[in-house]
Amino acid sequence: MNRPLPPLWTRDFVLTVAGTAAFFAGFYLLIPVLPPYASALGASKREIGLLYAVFPLAAAAARFVAGPRMDRSDRKPILLAGLAAFAVVVALHGAVQTLGGLFVLRALHGMSWGCLTTAVSAMVSDLAPPSRRGEAIGFWGLAPTVAMALAPVAAEVILLKAGSVAAFFVAAALSALALATFALVAEPARQAAPDLPPALPYSPATRLPSGADLPPALPYSPATRPPRPAGFPARLPRGAVLPAVVLFLSSLSYGALVAFLPVEMTPLPGRAGIFFSVYALAILVTRPLAGRLSDRLGRGAVIHPGLALGAAGALLLGFAPATWALPIAAGLYGAGIGGCAFPGLMTLTVDRCPPRARGSALAAYFTAYDFAIAGGSALLGLVYEARGFFALCLVCAAATVAGQVVLQLGGVKIRRGGESPALL
Repeated sequence: MNRPLPPLWTRDFVLTVAGTAAFFAGFYLLIPVLPPYASALGASKREIGLLYAVFPLAAAAARFVAGPRMDRSDRKPILLAGLAAFAVVVALHGAVQTLGGLFVLRALHGMSWGCLTTAVSAMVSDLAPPSRRGEAIGFWGLAPTVAMALAPVAAEVILLKAGSVAAFFVAAALSALALATFALVAEPARQAAPDLPPALPYSPATRLPSGADLPPALPYSPATRPPRPAGFPARLPRGAVLPAVVLFLSSLSYGALVAFLPVEMTPLPGRAGIFFSVYALAILVTRPLAGRLSDRLGRGAVIHPGLALGAAGALLLGFAPATWALPIAAGLYGAGIGGCAFPGLMTLTVDRCPPRARGSALAAYFTAYDFAIAGGSALLGLVYEARGFFALCLVCAAATVAGQVVLQLGGVKIRRGGESPALL
């Protein structure tokens, strides 16, 4: 007889989802605000592009410090410090009077973002019961999607009614609300036993009963934390490399589409907005189901179809960006990349790395995403300029397929094989 599933929607998990929604809303609120504000300070189009490039590079640098630091101590202090810095820096945007000052703030903004997003993803991984890890990450991932759907619209209203400075203060207030919410979350317990061995090849003999879970973790303290190997945390956890490479390849398309779809749709106002609205809706529908399926069937059973759908969506968009194909392409791309592949790869990263290296692993994972967003807009912009939008979409689809090939060669099959989430 199947054992009941361990609880997921605990008080701390609910607060974590709510806090995530708040600070992501503050982040997405700035999307329509920052470019015209920078332009008013005298920034050229090239300089506005550099402002957006500074942010992910600063975030990546901060992640490589924050991740190992969390593995040596706690997650929560880094999260709270990142949120406090985030709120202050966003509020200061409204006071800056020079373009140079805005660049400095963007760098500080990116550093705070790198710290807090790495910390909150590690906390979610610690809070999730291992047998419901995919489901937990799927539901938690809905918070940024809801924020992405609502915050830019709210920002347009604020800009119209009160101006840029008011929008910056609203974004800072949302970050402060997130700070107050996370202050109520207890530091998550981490597995106190020595790190588990690699998963055995999947078979009925090795499968745990449905609903089975690891023994409850002891309260976290330095005394219960497993010893660190020599040289830790300088080295990158090996288990994070494969998901990070696949994420980079599959996310190049997102960096390119965010930058260049609005340009391609300039003669047709509102069409780019339709794409991103359908994209967000597809994620909202797909993520909870995909997370639950990955817990039952294995991560590959969700990631591989997700990458295939994402590639199909990117290719379809290239054929007919201004026709009926646009919302279909957005649905395929959103369900595949945002709904299945991204959370599936994040869960796979957590599965493949021991708890004592989880912060470093997730720092590497999100750094790959940062570089993909920056690279997608910078490198694929050359393709767009030289060969046009269809060629851009073709390269996006090819990069996503390449990610799927890498995943297959790395041993993650579409059916459960060497990766058995219930055993990790």
